[in-house]
Amino acid sequence: MTSLQLLRDATRRCPKRMVYGPCGGVSGDGGCEVPGFRCSFAENPALLRELEFSAADVQAPESARESSDALATSPRRAAAAALGDLIGAGGVITADLPVRTTDPAVIVEAGARLRELTAVIAGEPPGLREAFSPTHKALLLAEAGARVIAGVTCRDRNRVAIEGELAALADLGVSGILAVTGDHPASTALPDAHPVFDLDSTRVAALARRAGLFVAVAEQPAAPPIAYRPTRLALKARAGAELGILNLCGDIEDIARFTAALATTSAPVPVLVSIPVLTSPSAARRLASLPGVSLPPGIVAAAMGAGDGPDAGVRAAADWGRRALAIPGVVGVHLSAVVDEADASGLAAVDALAATAASIREHRHADAAVTATEVC
Repeated sequence: MTSLQLLRDATRRCPKRMVYGPCGGVSGDGGCEVPGFRCSFAENPALLRELEFSAADVQAPESARESSDALATSPRRAAAAALGDLIGAGGVITADLPVRTTDPAVIVEAGARLRELTAVIAGEPPGLREAFSPTHKALLLAEAGARVIAGVTCRDRNRVAIEGELAALADLGVSGILAVTGDHPASTALPDAHPVFDLDSTRVAALARRAGLFVAVAEQPAAPPIAYRPTRLALKARAGAELGILNLCGDIEDIARFTAALATTSAPVPVLVSIPVLTSPSAARRLASLPGVSLPPGIVAAAMGAGDGPDAGVRAAADWGRRALAIPGVVGVHLSAVVDEADASGLAAVDALAATAASIREHRHADAAVTATEVC
């Protein structure tokens, strides 16, 4: 078979029908996140170099264009431009929304406690039977004064639904989206849910730029084939992504190797480094169990030996964040926390994220003041 035929065959055998290479859920031995499968793309890593993004993959059918049902091409939104300026300035701090609730008051309160951050990423966690849509969560967080990046996954929606979500988010004035393919239901607590995967994150990135939104994407440097991961992020950038968020992927040296390789590609997009804020040993164990996750050993050790509640996890995350910000190509950090069993509302995890962000900012300001003094 030709290279194109081999790539199409890999897409056909992939449970998510990935087009632009393997997702981040590939295990170290090449296994798929779906039990009983092997990653069809990891079998022949050299073949992945043949992949190129094609705008034709997201071109609406002529019938949709004629009937005005296609997603309209919109100018850059003001909120998207403002977020782009913040990213360009560096020192970015974003965070997940750790609360898992459909209580609007809790989400608004979480937004209020996180509004000093560059942005809150309101994603779509896997395995929830009750969860608000990205658009509704964005409304609630914006009500609290937070800048929002809405997570949009391909797991549960076809192209029509995704385009409608993108148009709604742009109309609401949301700053941007985080385009992710999403975990397969078979690897979540809802294995009976029907997977859709009409698109993948690369194509959603292209559609979101068409809608005038700022676009971030995720990448997992620790997932095989490791050597291809920088190229894969650059491929997403050529499709429209403006920021890469590196999933939990090991220690500082691992990230430095990734960003150095990314800098040699044709689209060296700026990146945020994900940092786990571990508030308890149980939170560390739960986060480590997620597909494709590799936790920094120093942060895990601090959480597992914590004798003073969440403070040890906050200190370890803030210290690691300051080190990550010194890596070339890294423009900021993304904080991630798992709600502990004893934290019913999730707001304790929110407070840990806010405390970590405040500590990182405080030390950055102190370092800047020292540098200014030395120059004088």
